Amino acid sequence: MTAARRVAVVAHFDAEGLLTEFTRRLLDELLLQAERIVLVSTRLAYEQAMGLDPRITVIVRENVGYDFYSFRTGIFAVEALYSYDELIIANDSVVTIDQGGIGKAFAQMRDVECDVWGMTESLQVSRHLQSYFLVFRKSAFFTHYFDRFWRNVRVLDDKWEIILSYEVGLTQWLLSHGAKIGVAYRPDATAKRVAAARIKRKRLREGVNALIAAPSKQGVLQANPAHYHWDELYRRFGFIKSEVLREDPNGVLDVELASVIPDADARAMIEREVARMRQTRKNIMPIVTGDDSPASDELERYGVGAINAESLSSRFAIVLHLFHIDLIDSICAYMRNVIVDYDVFVSVKSISDRRIAVRYFQEHKIRASVFIHPNIGRDVGPFISLLNTGLLDRYDAVCKIHSKKSVYHDGGGQWRDDLMKALLGSSFDVLRVLRAFDDHPACGIVGPESAYLSNGRFWGGNEERLRVLAAETGIEEKRIRLGFFAGTMFWFRPAALSALRARSIGLSEFDPEAGQRDATLAHVIERLFVLWVEQAGFFAATTRSPNAALRHESYENQGIFVLPS
Repeated sequence: MTAARRVAVVAHFDAEGLLTEFTRRLLDELLLQAERIVLVSTRLAYEQAMGLDPRITVIVRENVGYDFYSFRTGIFAVEALYSYDELIIANDSVVTIDQGGIGKAFAQMRDVECDVWGMTESLQVSRHLQSYFLVFRKSAFFTHYFDRFWRNVRVLDDKWEIILSYEVGLTQWLLSHGAKIGVAYRPDATAKRVAAARIKRKRLREGVNALIAAPSKQGVLQANPAHYHWDELYRRFGFIKSEVLREDPNGVLDVELASVIPDADARAMIEREVARMRQTRKNIMPIVTGDDSPASDELERYGVGAINAESLSSRFAIVLHLFHIDLIDSICAYMRNVIVDYDVFVSVKSISDRRIAVRYFQEHKIRASVFIHPNIGRDVGPFISLLNTGLLDRYDAVCKIHSKKSVYHDGGGQWRDDLMKALLGSSFDVLRVLRAFDDHPACGIVGPESAYLSNGRFWGGNEERLRVLAAETGIEEKRIRLGFFAGTMFWFRPAALSALRARSIGLSEFDPEAGQRDATLAHVIERLFVLWVEQAGFFAATTRSPNAALRHESYENQGIFVLPS
């Protein structure tokens, strides 16, 4: 078999402009696999580049855009990329300790049928290969969609947007274009048990009751493998993520380093480098702008993936996106009209909002799972993230609401109250809707009577994009028509949205928030809920007549005073 021709792009940053011994070892390891390396640094002292292997091309650029912009710079700097069989992208966020680890990964993956592979994959937010080490085969990088992804990479300073658009978004983009994904590290049963024990210890430290501290199988799978499997990754591939050694945000360094790395000289070298990183990191520009933005460890600790499924026990639930935290009291006043037992899921946009919400629900004795979600997709983005976890599958009926403040009209507050009153206005109204779900297994969605729109003037700029997503989710062209509950507040049966969940829309697919009034993915999805329900064999109804399917043609002349038409 002819050896694959490879080229590598490596993203580098060091607060002191150094190429450390560990980074040099990474480069040496890569040169055993690749013919050339393009090293793109956002801070590299001139003398540090002297004497490097002539196969390494060095580019020093402005310190903006983080690793993905360095990857972009390097990829477009590769001469005759088409002549290579494989493209490696890597960064210096790992401490490369042993020789030969990268070679082991290539040997392991040589005969694996895939277009792209990484050292590890994560299930946080959506399935994605972790970007510190990726290998693209020609079937992936010599494509229009690969080129389009990297040409669209731009300078971002918000870590959430970077994670969603690029870290998660790259894998989701590849999968959406039919690329096959592979991964070098797959934990065995023993590694999973070790990770489960580490997660449990972390939860106990955070004050979680010992009876529910043990993670579910899904919780173990969603744990960051580069952290929770750090020692096994070292044994197999000879590296440890720098963040684990430097900060250990998840408390996973629960064994003596000597028991993992027996070489005393190697340990001493690691300890010196960790001490240096801790000192110099104090002067590094924060990766997230604003003190209140969630960081990666907070995503794991407080994101949707951290919800404990074992704490859920009801037949019914409320899903609330609380973007406007000041509305918590008025919204909860409506929720009190649900007099049956129910679970509550609440998405918020920041750490401080989470603290406020958790304190409020505790004081009012409301059992709520509060999770942080980036400001992506408005109320629809957090809902999709929750739906994709499968946590809603257990419920017979769920009420989706949010703290709407219309940007279109000064009457947005009144509209929100009108929708809330229709869905949660009284105990009688709520029980009437829940009875409809119980009495009619085909009842799939119940929305406010006054919010249903079917006149073509409400397509806005969404029709073309809607038809694409409809086709992707199995809706026949002839069945597409406009009919939706404006405002995306309604009761629904989770089984009726099986097509939406199967599509597994990633947050990276949503449009960046820019105050848009129309034509975003969130607006498209708003107009598809009823079609998905009907496609699955269920019917749509209104709060006025929840026991019978609504007559679509009856709403042709209805409008909403806060929506442009």
